[in-house]
Amino acid sequence: MWWERLRGLLQPAGHALLARQPTAEDFTPRAVQQAILKDTLQHPATILPGALAAVAALWSLAIELSPASLLAMLGFGFVSATAWVINYVGRGDTLAAQHIQTLQTLRVEYERREVETLALHCQRAGFHDGAKEARELTAAYQKLNSVLLEPQRGGESASDERFRVLAEDTYRHGVFILHQALSLFQALHRIEVDTLEQERQAWLRQQQHAPSVSLERNIDAHSKRLERYHKRAEELHELMAQINELETALETAYLEIVDLSGRPTSPILFDSGTAARLQTAVAAARRVEQRLRGLDHGDTPADDEYRKAGEQGNT
Repeated sequence: MWWERLRGLLQPAGHALLARQPTAEDFTPRAVQQAILKDTLQHPATILPGALAAVAALWSLAIELSPASLLAMLGFGFVSATAWVINYVGRGDTLAAQHIQTLQTLRVEYERREVETLALHCQRAGFHDGAKEARELTAAYQKLNSVLLEPQRGGESASDERFRVLAEDTYRHGVFILHQALSLFQALHRIEVDTLEQERQAWLRQQQHAPSVSLERNIDAHSKRLERYHKRAEELHELMAQINELETALETAYLEIVDLSGRPTSPILFDSGTAARLQTAVAAARRVEQRLRGLDHGDTPADDEYRKAGEQGNT
């Protein structure tokens, strides 16, 4: 209804974002300008004089149009419009910067909660290495991000902002790979590899004494399942190694920036060797993600079964 739409318009933009994680669309200039427009229209200096002007207008229409009511309507309306112009035009850039900072803070908070939940899922699944890597990866990123956001660093530039984006990208790739590692761990955990190996060995012994086609088929089927298992187990080790590389890249970047922060001039972070190492780690992580998503077209139906089993374990 119309009053529900009005209530939605009067709701602060920042409050509406608390119910969801900010997306890339929220950071576009159009979305930011719309949020600033809504916030300035909802500012008390705009709303209160506007409400008084509306009351004076209703009084004039319903009861009596007098010089006093007309003056009140025009006066309060002028004050409301002036306050909006000052906030939207005069303070627009400042409010936009504050809004973007709020979005970034909200996004970091949502990501922190996501990783905490992921670490908890790893712990409950018995994937203790995954829980450990989740905590260490987050700690490395938070340390680096806290240094990058320090206002006393000075010399803020577009390259510094690109470096922050690169650090975020590194962290997000690590979280994505850890999600996949958990799914793979759960899938492998459901495979009774010892039972399969014992049955295969028993059939091999039987085949030596009394060869048969059925035994040969059973041995072949178990051998393939065991081969896929060991292949996926090796892939899990590779994923954990990749996560550790991303964590090391973040930790190294933090140590190098702290070491450089004492110099008289601020380094150009994005053009430094620190950024190159982060870019190398991200490029390697992207290749891993492509392989996980099957973009290399190397997956088999049996591989998909392993992945689906892990995804069911997350639900």
